[in-house]
Amino acid sequence: MKISTLEAKFRRSKLDLNYTELWKTLNISKQNIILQSINLSITEKPIITSFVNDFEWWLITDKTIYNYNNNLDIILLSNISKIEMFKNIKTLNESCLNIYYNEKILPLKLEGKSWIIIIEMLKHLTHLNISIEKNLDQY
Repeated sequence: MKISTLEAKFRRSKLDLNYTELWKTLNISKQNIILQSINLSITEKPIITSFVNDFEWWLITDKTIYNYNNNLDIILLSNISKIEMFKNIKTLNESCLNIYYNEKILPLKLEGKSWIIIIEMLKHLTHLNISIEKNLDQY
């Protein structure tokens, strides 16, 4: 699926979000903060980001998830083996997805209702099935 199609799905979702937005619409100063911490390849296209503050943000590109929470995690989408979410994700104000990669787990923090569109994007980018019926005790 094309990046522009994913972006259009996000725009059409019309979710009322405070921190999660398309890279294209992110304030340039916030973009610069993220770009100072990562090295995008020339062919890599940023899609969506959640920018809470200078020390807590993530970016999903067409190839990678960059997650910064006082240190930077870089996860290639091709290395993701499984994505799980909490059974009660629909009722939480803040939730997360557990992203399994290289025998590690990244709890990717999501803003409230944003899980709907983030899951849709990750399904298309990783071609993985994502179940919302998992019971996860780590939360």
